Amino acid sequence: MIEILRVAGAFGTRGALRVVTLSHNLSHYKKVYDGQENAFSFCIIRFLGGNKLAISIENINDRNAAESLKGKIFYVKKSDLPQIRKNEVYFCDLIGREVRVMDSDIVCKITDVKNYGAGDLIEVSHGNETFLVPYTQENFPDSDDQIIMTLDAFNGFKD
Repeated sequence: MIEILRVAGAFGTRGALRVVTLSHNLSHYKKVYDGQENAFSFCIIRFLGGNKLAISIENINDRNAAESLKGKIFYVKKSDLPQIRKNEVYFCDLIGREVRVMDSDIVCKITDVKNYGAGDLIEVSHGNETFLVPYTQENFPDSDDQIIMTLDAFNGFKD
C-alpha cells in the first residue's frame, strides 16, 4: 500500500479532518485504507492551500473522534493507482531496483526518491556509499524496463 494522506488534526466540530495529501488529485480514489487494510470512504470538503485539505471520513462524526486520529496515515492500494503512460513510472516502483552504469560494470541500487523543491532526486547506493542523482532524461536515458544511469552522472557524484 502507498501512503496518500496523513492526518494533521480536526477541522471544525463535526468530525472533519485536516490532512496533508501526497497526491495532486484524490478524485482517482474512492476509498483509503488504514495500516490494517480497513477501507474508509472519504469526501473532500475544502482545499486549505498547498497540499492540505479538509476531508470527512465515514463514521467520524465529532471533533474528539477526529482529533484522536491525529498522526494517522491512510493509504491507497497500488492497484487503485491511475494507469500511467509509456515512459512514466511510479517512484515506489523504482526503490530497490538495480541501476547499471552505462559503459561500465558498475551496478548500483535505488534506495529512495527525494524532492527538496528543485526536482526529483534518485538516491543511489554503491557499496557503502549513497549519493543523489537528478532524475533527468540525460542522467537516466530510456532503457526498456532496465534502469541505466549515464557514467557521467555517476562520476560527477563519485569524484
